[in-house]
Amino acid sequence: MNEDASFSARIRAAFPEGLTGIFAVGGTRTSYILEHNRQQAEPGKIADLSDYADDILDGYFNLIDMFLSLGGQNIIITILSYDRFTARGEAYAEFISQSTLMLINEKSVQFYRDHDIDPYFVGIDTLLQLPTSDSAHKLGAELAAFQQSWPYKPGHFKLVWEVAAIPLFSFWKAQETIGETGRNEINKAMADATDMDAVVALLYKFYSSAVYGTDMPTPHFYLGTNRNGDLKIRSLIPISLLCGGSFRLFYTPYPTLFVSRNTLKNVLENLAFPKAILRSLKTDYKDQYSSEIVE
Repeated sequence: MNEDASFSARIRAAFPEGLTGIFAVGGTRTSYILEHNRQQAEPGKIADLSDYADDILDGYFNLIDMFLSLGGQNIIITILSYDRFTARGEAYAEFISQSTLMLINEKSVQFYRDHDIDPYFVGIDTLLQLPTSDSAHKLGAELAAFQQSWPYKPGHFKLVWEVAAIPLFSFWKAQETIGETGRNEINKAMADATDMDAVVALLYKFYSSAVYGTDMPTPHFYLGTNRNGDLKIRSLIPISLLCGGSFRLFYTPYPTLFVSRNTLKNVLENLAFPKAILRSLKTDYKDQYSSEIVE
């Protein structure tokens, strides 16, 4: 067994429910510029937007492949926030609508099939609320149609693309999605719950299943970027679904798609097998703090 296969086996054993990670990919234009435009007279200008979109898609696939091969089971990737359709003008909204459709083109479909991945598109309920003439609505409709026709299979890896999500809207729609029978069931279960852990589990299962369209474990970690010197929470629905508990956030000081295999292994190693975390279930930290640690 090679080193990566051994590492993957250790990760899967540590997370029998399936390691679930949130990747808030940021800095894609910066990634492309640093990779391809360093020697240009005007580095910030992206002359070929189709090449940029295709290059970034390859970056996504590389990140997904690394995570799954290192023991991951479910991956959530935020690719667009809703304000990308409103804050940068019509031309940009049209471009991102067309480029996002690359997630269901022939190249993407082949990647999903080759890696036994089932893709899901979350947040598109927001897009479908827009007028049918809007390019964003057309994007949502095409992603929804693709999702309805995809042959989902038990045991496959799950890839959730988060597109233009507004969590409160999705949670409001969940009441409709679940139907009266589902609402009655959850109401009864909530009434019968006798502790806070049960309430958290019920609420997460109810809303996550309705919003994702599939059962997903509570995510174990978030990997984002603070390349601009501040930390941004970009993955809206998965973060909104969290009710506390054990959840860790990791950041890189550079665009997310520059994450190397070794860096990702270090993140997962730290997540699964932390070396030194001070955590006490007692009233104090007796026997955990040495004089050296305090100093």
